Amino acid sequence: MGMVRILFFGFIFLLAGYSYMQATTSHAHNNNLREIESILDLAQQEELHVQGWQLRMRAGQGQVSDLEAFKQYVHNLNSQFTGWNVSDVHMSETDWSIEATRPSVLGDSQERLSIYAYEQHGSYEIIHTYELNGTSTKALGERELHELLEERKESFSLQDSPIYSQVRAVRPEDSEYVQPSLGDQARDFVKKLGATEIESLNEETFVSVSAYNDVWTDAIVTKGHKMNLQVALRSGETMGSGTTVTIGTPIITTEY
Repeated sequence: MGMVRILFFGFIFLLAGYSYMQATTSHAHNNNLREIESILDLAQQEELHVQGWQLRMRAGQGQVSDLEAFKQYVHNLNSQFTGWNVSDVHMSETDWSIEATRPSVLGDSQERLSIYAYEQHGSYEIIHTYELNGTSTKALGERELHELLEERKESFSLQDSPIYSQVRAVRPEDSEYVQPSLGDQARDFVKKLGATEIESLNEETFVSVSAYNDVWTDAIVTKGHKMNLQVALRSGETMGSGTTVTIGTPIITTEY
């Protein structure tokens, strides 16, 4: 299968037969960062070198009729973009989009809001995707992070979106220790995260395991099974480069 690319995960969900579920338990939005906290705890226990993390929210915003209506829609959001660097409208054969970015107040992280318009049954469906990308894990334990996410939910109409979490790390090679196979390592991570394997992809230098943790709030459904965790391991292309570990909830949303 080679390197997997997920360019826009809403459409990947559709093509792969995924549907999204959100639990209605009272704690759904009270601890919506516990998944990434669990992943970072695992990374520390396993002595993984965290290289980056991402938090993402996504929600539909209704429809517009044409390009001019989309431009007007974006213009109406200008008051929310103070301090943001906003791109021009990008037009392709499948969508229109703009991107707004800014350095995060948390430090060592950047915010990005993408607004897409996709043709659907003669009109154009608008989708907001918000990302917070960082390299320092210190920010993830700060109260300001929770406040920032709540503010962005309110500003960009993302109140009903789950928070998609992702961590990318490297497991260094140890010449004095024979590492288990990629598959065994991935399944060990799944087990330590309290999840049950649903399906897997196994190649010589790449392994991906999808799983379900019944304590975590959000999930998607694939082939009739709930899923809210993906673990992917790729062995280094050169000697000594280590193993790249990508862990995402409920699904990995970037190239790995």
